[in-house]
Amino acid sequence: MTRPPSDPQPPASPAPASPRRHVRQERLPQIGEAGQQRLARARVAIVGLGATGSHLAELLGRAGVGTAAAGAAGTPAERGLLRLIDRDVVELTNLPRQTFFTDEDAASVRPKAQAAADALQRIDPALALQPAVEDLTADNAARLLLGVDLVLDGTDNFPTRMLMNDFCVRQRVPWIYCGVVGTEGQVLVVRPGGPCLRCYVPELPAAGSLPTCDTAGVIGPAVALVSALAAAEALKLLLGDPAVRAGEVAVVDAWSAELRHLKLPRDPACPCCALGQHPFLDDAPAALATELCGRDAVQLPHAGPPLNLAEVAERLRSVGSVNAGPHLVRLDTPERRVLVFRDGRVIVGGTRDPSEARSVRARLLGV
Repeated sequence: MTRPPSDPQPPASPAPASPRRHVRQERLPQIGEAGQQRLARARVAIVGLGATGSHLAELLGRAGVGTAAAGAAGTPAERGLLRLIDRDVVELTNLPRQTFFTDEDAASVRPKAQAAADALQRIDPALALQPAVEDLTADNAARLLLGVDLVLDGTDNFPTRMLMNDFCVRQRVPWIYCGVVGTEGQVLVVRPGGPCLRCYVPELPAAGSLPTCDTAGVIGPAVALVSALAAAEALKLLLGDPAVRAGEVAVVDAWSAELRHLKLPRDPACPCCALGQHPFLDDAPAALATELCGRDAVQLPHAGPPLNLAEVAERLRSVGSVNAGPHLVRLDTPERRVLVFRDGRVIVGGTRDPSEARSVRARLLGV
């Protein structure tokens, strides 16, 4: 059976795990050999492979999460994996904070999910990795997130976080919210039956009401601190450790070296975890144009079936310089860069105006 173009790639056949790679981690009483085996069998999805997401992927991968070989004995649930989900490509401005990526990745405009998977595979060939070059939406959330033990937030926007919250609360899958702007970051562990993200942020923040990496900047140490806190909570969750700090928001400031914990009670009127309403999953409108954080670019959702990239590349060669790969076609003109993904998404550079981006897409692709 042919795999649909937008499906996550199956994990590559990993190398056998080295019995001594994690020996010092196994000496910790919180982990031990049994705990290390449990981490190896864990199945984790990381949504967003930018600053926090790349740090999270590296910390969990180096810890041995997802090293139970895909060909090992046992049921699929006993075979670990790291699923790496990201919609974007590597840009030069990513490199100060996003640990996996290089100048070469930025120059070749590689998808972050694939570049992160390749970097992790070099770190530990035993990892079972499943990159997905996709934008998480209500339409594909079940395909991308079902069957995992934990979901980690490496995104840069609240609509996707609200979608993850709806999905994970409904499916009773734990997930961890991470956010970093400026010198400060926050971590919230959401467990089944406990307070969720909408107990903390009841409604989607209005556009422009919150600082972003564009407006407030961001520094690498803040990203590293928040990612380390979240990764530690992730390991505790996967190990079944009761010391998980759920029901509170950890707030860390890298500049002042302050760490605070804010108690977060479950809201009895929370639309999501108390009343069972999941509008970001059930009633979400068709995906909208999205201005990409830190980029002079707009992402447009897919319009129609998956694309034949070879045909797209041939059609665009008369317009400008074209570079075609397995995941996307890159078009460079004197005015802008346009990325056309296999799943039908388009990122139009050189503008922050969705209307202009749609006009460019229509001229180039006729949709």
